[in-house]
Amino acid sequence: MKKFLIISTIIFIFLASHISKFISDKLRSTDSYFTKVIDKDIYVTKNDKWEKLYIKGINLTSTKPGAYESENNVTYEEYLSWISLISDMGVNCIRVPNLMGYDFYKALEEFNRDKEEPIYLMQGIYFDESYLQDGYDPQSSNLKSIFKSNIKLIVDSIHGNTYNYDKPDILQSYTTSVSEYVLGYTVGIQFAEDDLIYTEIMNENTSYNGKYIYTDNDSSSFEAYLAQMGDYLANYEMKTYESQRLISFIGSSSYHIVSSRENPNENNSISNLSTYKDAAKKYVDIENIKYKDNLKTGIVASYNIFPSYSEIKEYKGDLKNYFEKINNYHTMPVLISELGIPSSRVANSFNEDEENEYINEEEQGNLLVQAYRDIKSSNCAGGFIFEFQDSWSRSSWNTKDSKILDRSAYWSDAQTYAQSFGVMAFDPGKVKSVSYPDESIDEWSSDDVISEDENVNLSMKSDEKYLYFMIKSLDKFDFNKNEIYIDLDVTPKSGVEQSSQFNLTFETPVDFIIDINGNEDSRLYVHEYYNEFTFNKNKKLNKTRPDLINHKYDMDEFSKIFIEVTPKTYVESLNSFMDEVNYETGKLVHGNTNPSSEEFNSISDFYIGDNYVEIRIPWALLNFIDPSTKQIKDDFYKEFKTKALQIKELNVGCTIKENGLIVKRLKSESYDLDGWIMPKYHERLKDSYYILKEELNKE
Repeated sequence: MKKFLIISTIIFIFLASHISKFISDKLRSTDSYFTKVIDKDIYVTKNDKWEKLYIKGINLTSTKPGAYESENNVTYEEYLSWISLISDMGVNCIRVPNLMGYDFYKALEEFNRDKEEPIYLMQGIYFDESYLQDGYDPQSSNLKSIFKSNIKLIVDSIHGNTYNYDKPDILQSYTTSVSEYVLGYTVGIQFAEDDLIYTEIMNENTSYNGKYIYTDNDSSSFEAYLAQMGDYLANYEMKTYESQRLISFIGSSSYHIVSSRENPNENNSISNLSTYKDAAKKYVDIENIKYKDNLKTGIVASYNIFPSYSEIKEYKGDLKNYFEKINNYHTMPVLISELGIPSSRVANSFNEDEENEYINEEEQGNLLVQAYRDIKSSNCAGGFIFEFQDSWSRSSWNTKDSKILDRSAYWSDAQTYAQSFGVMAFDPGKVKSVSYPDESIDEWSSDDVISEDENVNLSMKSDEKYLYFMIKSLDKFDFNKNEIYIDLDVTPKSGVEQSSQFNLTFETPVDFIIDINGNEDSRLYVHEYYNEFTFNKNKKLNKTRPDLINHKYDMDEFSKIFIEVTPKTYVESLNSFMDEVNYETGKLVHGNTNPSSEEFNSISDFYIGDNYVEIRIPWALLNFIDPSTKQIKDDFYKEFKTKALQIKELNVGCTIKENGLIVKRLKSESYDLDGWIMPKYHERLKDSYYILKEELNKE
């Protein structure tokens, strides 16, 4: 019996070891792939074993001040520095939207060399949506050919194919292979609902059966098209480089998953898409895109989630539930490919606080940390914060018509929330900004004074983001008694020399008044004729019925400044309309603007000292459309559109009241505007960077 037990034990150990080796061999990577999907998780090989990888990612672009993304002007040294900061932050994967400049891949390879824990890359393959704006069908043969060419270009480039001559810039040579760090590809963009409806009308609903990827009969024609593009990608990379990577498609919308109206059943998932034919035309359902056994890596579903989007309103304050519904719907891993919250004085509907429209850098960090925790606790495969660095070149829907887009990269618009999603800011000035409204006025000198008398002086500065003012008195200010008015003559086309509203008189026709009335009740006013908000609200009526225009260039009226932050919107998840939301963007926030101060508040506009007041006003609030070339908005009621008018100077004066009576008037003096060809700037890690760093490095 004892002998039998010994023999049985030996046999068991032998079989166990061989079974273990067999399983290990099955799990071990091959030369063709190092990452794959197992159930709903992503795995990578480390030391010849498959290990689960939770994606702690961030999006990175090739933008910086004075350059657009497509120009690839970011240097190797800059990329290397950024990747190092990203790694220190606790991020393990970078996502890029499209082919980056070759210096990025060179820097990534250099940084990862000899590292046990590399920074992985999720490579985006962009679909140029500019063609869609021109009315092209995304499934047309021409756009299909362009999309395939971009797929081939990117695959060749990440493999360092020196014979890749089909490059966007002939001076760029993609000789550095980063293929060992590329987890996968994100194919396409988040396609708009109207484009999807259009392409469904233009094409028959047919399935696709490729070598690696296929769809069934439940798929839409566009889902079949995406499957075809993904199959082309897998086939080309395998045929050319004998390698495979994860392939991810971006879901165009998530409302069909999370909406209780759309999905009244208990688990809020669609059991049979064929019963929702009308709705199916509006979105891409990644579940309908499947892969065959010879694609060893697998398919991943991606979603771009911005908490201002209307379909999230049903889950306001409960993003975890939102992410859970998305993840539970899918049989594949789910990545949140973009999760963004801006730090901006105009944050649109990203802020749940309806009284304050702004989000400062600390608030941005806390909101992103909570979103990260919600993604992780929902059992998604990970997510990518949007994004690492701010982008001066971006415009948002409510500001794009108020600037010269070809010059947008050359100045920083504090009114455009789309510029401030990053956790690294580009602040004006080579080393520091020319002024920080704070507890010190050491940066001001006599050269900055534009108007003065024996007791009070008015000083001004400017840079690529703000116009700065400093009022200094020999006596202390008491805003229980005092009120300060700074008047600005910006445009020669309008303005008033007297305001009965404020009981003020000016030397030149004034367009704006800065009213400093204590910490809580200070704001910027605009002459009503130069009020773009009012003009836009009545634009259609006034254009068809100019006889109804009651605005005159010299009318005696100043108005608060508002901006539309949410248009009237139909919310599909709620089956109702949200009213239009407007916000008083001219309301000034008191606080310390110096990043080195413990009291720093990134969205502050002014600071009150004992005997001085420092103010910074964003250029766009003064109707500048390009301060770098000294261009403002022309007469709205003459042009009926935003047209540029170049000026050389501003006329600026100041009035001080005490108990409602004028005690001091500094007459209006000219301030010469300084333009610039290339902006001066310096990098600064935001509070949000350090808040996220602490969270991501906990594990």
